[in-house]
Amino acid sequence: MSDERVIDAQNAYIWDGWGTCLSWWANTELGGRDDLAAALFGLDGVRVGATGGEIELPGLGLNIVRYNLGACTWTDGSAMIESPAIVRRKQIETFCDGDEWDWSADANQRTMLSKARDAGADTFEMFSVSPPWWMTVNGNPSGAEQGDQDNLAFQHQKAFAQFIAVVAKHARDQWKIRFTSVDPFNEPSLNAWHAQQNQEGCHFTRGAQEAVLECLRGALDEQGLDDVLIAASDECHYSSAADTWRNFSEGTRRLIGRVNVHAYERDEDCRSRAKLREAVGEGTPIWQSEYSEGEPDGLSMALSISRDVQHLRPRGWVCWQPVEALDWGLLDGEYDDQTPNPNGGAKGTLKGEVDGVNTKYYVLAHYTRHIRPTMRILQSGHTNTVAAHDATARRLALVTVNDSAQQSVTYNLRQLAEGERIARVWVTDATNAPNARRYAKDTDISLRDGILTLTHDPNTVTTIEIDEVEI
Repeated sequence: MSDERVIDAQNAYIWDGWGTCLSWWANTELGGRDDLAAALFGLDGVRVGATGGEIELPGLGLNIVRYNLGACTWTDGSAMIESPAIVRRKQIETFCDGDEWDWSADANQRTMLSKARDAGADTFEMFSVSPPWWMTVNGNPSGAEQGDQDNLAFQHQKAFAQFIAVVAKHARDQWKIRFTSVDPFNEPSLNAWHAQQNQEGCHFTRGAQEAVLECLRGALDEQGLDDVLIAASDECHYSSAADTWRNFSEGTRRLIGRVNVHAYERDEDCRSRAKLREAVGEGTPIWQSEYSEGEPDGLSMALSISRDVQHLRPRGWVCWQPVEALDWGLLDGEYDDQTPNPNGGAKGTLKGEVDGVNTKYYVLAHYTRHIRPTMRILQSGHTNTVAAHDATARRLALVTVNDSAQQSVTYNLRQLAEGERIARVWVTDATNAPNARRYAKDTDISLRDGILTLTHDPNTVTTIEIDEVEI
């Protein structure tokens, strides 16, 4: 018996796009690679250099770029304290040491920022993981002595906001990068950010968040950046994001133009996603601004995307590390800085290589290549299917993940399309089996009287694309 999924345009919303963060991979020499910029941010096929030879890949066409505003300096006489657990790749150089500005800092990440723009990215956000070390209580950009302690010194709240605004203005005027949004926090409610942990981080109580947000709006306006919206708070989990939003004052909520949230809560029953959407309401947009896990096949990623779209209704979806080791990346990255210095002063020369490609690169291609910015996300009739419509091209795209046994699915398009027409199909097998399909063009199928039936093999992601569909 076939599972029927009715595609419905009711309550459709506009899609902003797909993206990635530049830290930490672009903090290395990988930030200067044209082939990676073309693969991640372009749509053409590209050959990417890897340790075992070139890999031919479809371009992902990511259009959202999140730039990490760093917190570290190594100037003469610097009093910055470094965590004994951090590695050099995870230390992002900042532009001011408290006395002097250095706009040549953070060269690798800035280089990829420009390459992404030139390859086709068009939406840029700047986010902070920690204030610059000299604004912190203990001089350590990895966090306070205890994870539940705020590490931005109270007297520097306004200076921190002004710092963000000055960099955003400089980027617009000098780098020709217009940050449409800035986010001053990264998982601020976690108790994980302490002086001994292995990356930059900073805890903020909700009161401290509110104070910074108010200062930031004023600082942006003073710099002539009144069109730059504030996103917040990049909480780690959907549930904590809902708690943060509910506990903000009405005045603080009015300062926030978009809610950002990370996807590290699996939330398989989707209750936390739905509660966050309900708390925020439909009037404020949401981005899923960071997703990652160490599973190479892409099934968990595809399921998370589908659950987000159906229950969180975000306008954008962002992966954290596109090039990372231990199957965390879309591409496998190898770096030279895996050993921290127990006495502080992280080792490493920021060298990096691409060692291979994970199946989830091809899985993500189904979504990013066929569900493009400005398309409308439709109701799909099932959590595992994402449906989107391109009004200009008059094209409908359906992307379905099947993590169970083989199943026949009937897509009911009678509200959208009549008559007969051809539907194009692409498939990825999320397995390592011999001859597994990797974003492979499959046999076309026929749509008759608004009904299309397709058998989905186990552990697959499938894209269906149909032309001449108007809403």
